[in-house]
Amino acid sequence: MNQPGSDVLRHVPNAISLVRLGMAPVLIWLTLNDASLFFFWGVVAAWLSDLLDGALARRFGWTSRLGASLDSVADVILILVTLYAIHHFHPPVFRDHGWVLAAVLAVWACVHASAALRYGRMASFHTRLARIGIVLYVVFVFWLFGRGFALWLYQLCGLVCFCAGLENLAMVWILREWRPDFQGGLLAALAVRRASD
Repeated sequence: MNQPGSDVLRHVPNAISLVRLGMAPVLIWLTLNDASLFFFWGVVAAWLSDLLDGALARRFGWTSRLGASLDSVADVILILVTLYAIHHFHPPVFRDHGWVLAAVLAVWACVHASAALRYGRMASFHTRLARIGIVLYVVFVFWLFGRGFALWLYQLCGLVCFCAGLENLAMVWILREWRPDFQGGLLAALAVRRASD
């Protein structure tokens, strides 16, 4: 039996994702006004909110298709906003090493375009490799704004994010139905496909 207020509480992760989406224009405004320190702390808050909404949803069973979609959209928007800020505050990253970013963006654009064609919505798998890639990206952004550019970290992040994109792209074409928060990875997707054949 539901406890009083539990129906309201189950929407907390979605509300956190919406707040993260709402932070995007603020972060862009901070970037345009050259407020790098405020931008940095805003990004810290945004990524912490990403950890919080996922942890709450899994801990209390407050997961939903809407929540998975909101979380994915908020993540993509936040990644794009931070890339814009990197371009603004640290242009040599794009000028000297932009091919890595281009490769990662291209593979993930293919993932989401393929998911839109196949399922009518964005991919929302949240695989282990994709989560490692996000963590590395966050570490790279924090390191870049806090200590400066580290080529090894940038290349490692790019490699993991590219491989995660390839895995997600394969999963889009392996899994016949859209599965929010499918965390098992490529092998689990192949097992699901074999079981459904």
